This record gives sequence, structure tokens and C-alpha cells, in this order.
Amino acid sequence: MKIIITESQYKRFKHLLEQSVYDEEDYDSNEDYGNEDYDSKEGMVFKTEIGTIPLKLTYSHTNQISENEFEYYCEITYYGDEFFGVFVTDKRGYLTDLDFPSVLSEKDEDVRLQDVLKELGGEYYYEFEHWLDSEVIPSLQD
Repeated sequence: MKIIITESQYKRFKHLLEQSVYDEEDYDSNEDYGNEDYDSKEGMVFKTEIGTIPLKLTYSHTNQISENEFEYYCEITYYGDEFFGVFVTDKRGYLTDLDFPSVLSEKDEDVRLQDVLKELGGEYYYEFEHWLDSEVIPSLQD
């Protein structure tokens, strides 16, 4: 599959990746962080409906960016678009941030899932956050 992204999306994604760099050897050997086997969950699919529109999230991988923060990379299909991005949780599993840029938008557009949901109605965005908090995050942390 070929994915085309805008330069601004590439820069944002590159910035996110650079911030999430860690020494894999230290990560595997540090038991204080409560490491789990996230690789077995790669490819997990979660489905829901937000405002009667189907949403599909496919989990990719997790990075532990600090003692207290984890990044979960995912691909989301919603409203005829595809989004590849990340949501961030603290060590307790509470959602602290998210960013899902569109991979199908035109070069000069900056389309993000969170903005699409807010434009459709603020309650859609909060429904999406609640779904991440109540279903997706606990499943990935088990």
C-alpha cells in the first residue's frame, strides 16, 4: 500500500518519532516501567460508531517516551478518510494527548481526525475520547 502525506504531516510525524526515541536495550531491561508485551497486540482492530459513522482503529505499536508517558501509534479509518497518528497516555492509562493527521488529504490541506470530529459536532470528539479511554486503552494495557 502506498500512502501519500503532505510535507507538514511528514514534518509532524518525524517530530513525533524523534521525540519518542529510546534505547531499546534499556527499555527491555528496565523493570521499573512496568513493561508489557505490546508486540503481541500489533494489528489489533477496534471498531465503533461515532455519530452513526463507522470508525476502525488498527493498533501498530507503542513507545514509552518517559517513565510516565506512553505513545500508541494507530491507523484510523473514518468518514471516508484514513488517519495515521498517535495518542498519548500517562502511566495510569489516562489519555493526555492525541494527533491523527489524514494521509489522504491534499498537499496544502491540514486535515486531522480530531478537527473532523469537532466540526461534525463537539460531542463526537468527546465520544471518541471516551471510547479510547474506556475500550481501546484498557485492552492495549492488559
